[in-house]
Amino acid sequence: MTGFKFKPIQSVVIGVVLAFLLAVSAAAATLIWKLRADALASSATQASRFVGSAVASLNRTLLGVDVLLSSLEESLALAEQHPDSIDAPAASQMMHTIVGRNLLLRRLALMDANARTIASSDAFEAGAKEVPTGFLNRVLSPQVAALTISEPLKQASSGEHVLLLGRALKLADGSRVVALAEVLVSQFNLIMSQGADIPGLEITLERSNGQLLAALPAKDRLLGSILPDSFIQGLNRTESRAARLSGQTALVSAQSILYDDVLIAASIPIDMILTSWRSETKLVTVVALLFAAMVVAAGGLSIWYLERMAQARLTIKRSRDEIEHLAFYDHLTHLPNRMLLMDRLNHALKSTARTQCYGVMLFLDLDNFKDINDTKGHDVGDQLLQQVAQRLSSHVRTNDTVARLGGDEFVVLLEDLSKNPIEAAELARRVGKNLISQLAQPYYIDGQEHKSSASIGAAMYGAESGGAADLLKQADIAMYRVKALGRNDLCFFDPQMQADITAHAALEVDLQNAVRLQQFMLFYQPQVGPQGHIVGAEVLIRWQHPTRGMVSPAEFIPVAEESDVINDIGLWVLHTACQQLAKWQQFTSTAHLQLAVNVSARQFRQADFVSLVEQVIEQTSILPHGLKLELTESLVLDDIDDTIGKMAVLKSLGVRFSMDDFGTGQSSLSYLTRLPLDQLKIDQSFVRNIGIKPSDGMIVQTIIGMASNLGLEVIAEGVETLDQQVFLDAHGCQLYQGYLFGKPSPLPGFEALLRAELSPV
Repeated sequence: MTGFKFKPIQSVVIGVVLAFLLAVSAAAATLIWKLRADALASSATQASRFVGSAVASLNRTLLGVDVLLSSLEESLALAEQHPDSIDAPAASQMMHTIVGRNLLLRRLALMDANARTIASSDAFEAGAKEVPTGFLNRVLSPQVAALTISEPLKQASSGEHVLLLGRALKLADGSRVVALAEVLVSQFNLIMSQGADIPGLEITLERSNGQLLAALPAKDRLLGSILPDSFIQGLNRTESRAARLSGQTALVSAQSILYDDVLIAASIPIDMILTSWRSETKLVTVVALLFAAMVVAAGGLSIWYLERMAQARLTIKRSRDEIEHLAFYDHLTHLPNRMLLMDRLNHALKSTARTQCYGVMLFLDLDNFKDINDTKGHDVGDQLLQQVAQRLSSHVRTNDTVARLGGDEFVVLLEDLSKNPIEAAELARRVGKNLISQLAQPYYIDGQEHKSSASIGAAMYGAESGGAADLLKQADIAMYRVKALGRNDLCFFDPQMQADITAHAALEVDLQNAVRLQQFMLFYQPQVGPQGHIVGAEVLIRWQHPTRGMVSPAEFIPVAEESDVINDIGLWVLHTACQQLAKWQQFTSTAHLQLAVNVSARQFRQADFVSLVEQVIEQTSILPHGLKLELTESLVLDDIDDTIGKMAVLKSLGVRFSMDDFGTGQSSLSYLTRLPLDQLKIDQSFVRNIGIKPSDGMIVQTIIGMASNLGLEVIAEGVETLDQQVFLDAHGCQLYQGYLFGKPSPLPGFEALLRAELSPV
């Protein structure tokens, strides 16, 4: 008995049905696991967002309390008082009024370092017994005043748990008292949990060592205790770990607040997260089974239909592919022809109006191609055209269009180059020059070598460009201009654009010559300490051009950063600065000076950057602690692991690091604690607004306080007035740089300042 055989079309359908069944099974399994992953990811995002919101809410609340406590110094005129001259009844009445208006505060008090209550909105029942051991000393210890949070304290009278918020205030004799605010732990719970609607959510307010300050659900017996598995090793991330209160396996997200090494953690049990996922899994399974049954039924019906249609489709695909190829592609090179080029050009013109990106059309004409046809024959000419097409296609981007208009004329359409017209033109010029170089290479046809070249006309298009025909005409005109000027070159249609490109290219060449001929010079701007003594300087590069005079860094640095010239310039600056540092370190009077050198992103990302710095240190024989490298926030965070690795090696040699323009970027506190920094430089935009924008003044104070807590130096740049210096000094900033102390000047001018400082009065 002969076995049954399926026809090809039937086999295809059966194969498709089986494939669909497998796909349905795979899709169902994938969906089930994706739903699980989505549930976990959604909960992780929910936890992270909740913590972020809770941190922001608590930060705002604590900032308000911080400002309120700070304002007591002015409202009670403490700067004019001595410990025994404070009007305690009046101060107590004022604080009683403040507490009456503030729903958050339970009471306010002033205490001295011995825990003696000077004044209070409401009697602290047992004086020092109401204050945790060592809390007052912790409040009074920082050099920069900052809000300090106590451990949880159980009130004897009410049995309720409270937290004390303390801030040091100065008196007229230089002594300090502590302004205390008492807040119920339950108030902290309300602030952290407002708007929370997450099943099974656990919220904790704790220190990074795990000490519990507040919790929801309330866990009074755990307050003040040390929770296991603390966050000392990492913050600002969501991970699977034991829930902070119940110990269940959970997603836990934690972020630090602005004050006193305190963080908020949110825990969502995994079992609670996956409750709805289990129901969804059952539904997906049922739907998958129903869909599989439908696929099997549809397969049987499809066999009959597909068998009749297969032949018709095959025929149609063949009276269509042939028509399309003949209509839109060149028969010799198989490149798009004029019709398809114009269609793509029209699309490109519409696209640039939407994206605001510039593009460039390159019109290529082979030089003396007629001679090849006449002397070698059209067959050789056709093969050469095919090789030209291959070279053009292989040396442009995949989204660019290479077309043949006819004869020896080709067009390359470069789309979405840049939103900056100069940059777009420069990119197009480089592509065109590369194509000219490639087309000038020998061609080998039937064992014979042939040579050719090309003239290229370029026309830029953007949102305001005319039609496709106009653009093609402009590129054609520019190409004939190249022919007239000697062939084998590139020219832009726009004369001004051509002039700008030429100037840009000339400047790049001049920069290369400037490095070789040592046309650069360093200016020095002093950095001073608390008493105005010079502790070092920042070196700033200047270019003394032989014909243009002094060229601004704002003009030549961006051009240098487009190529490796910036690396040569950066190495020259580093080497020159270290040579000067070596000279100063030979004398006792100047051995203490430090030099700050800016490092560009391109320079820092060199694979051999660390070894280059080591070589300079060895060649100049400097003591590395005198060298300070300034890095921007954006550079540091671009590749944090690479940054930390390079900084750690140089730090081990003694090189110091400063973060430049701090406060203007997107720094994360977690990254900041990992970086081996020595100094933060407050950006001049904040310093400039001291006394003008209160928010900028608060930012400056926050940066100083944060730096102090991290053990970092702080230097303010752009200090131009005495009022700015007084403000910075009052809040703990000890280092300054700006016109108030000296403008950038050549070395003789800076050393004149040094001599004036060292000269006897």
